[in-house]
Amino acid sequence: MQHRCPICKKPTNSEVHPEFPFCSERCKMQDLGNWAAEKYVVSEPIFSEDDDELDDRPKPDDNDH
Repeated sequence: MQHRCPICKKPTNSEVHPEFPFCSERCKMQDLGNWAAEKYVVSEPIFSEDDDELDDRPKPDDNDH
């Protein structure tokens, strides 16, 4: 499969580059650093705000501790 590296835009090939879709270990680590630095975000929340309210309610086991 042919693609372009998401970091440097060089052509990559899944049959040649073990770090595919990246062209190199350097670009792979740069992408990981971008995630760690929160440069990327998930566009939609995984949980709705209503789910958060349900999690804040005391659980039956909470009174025992």
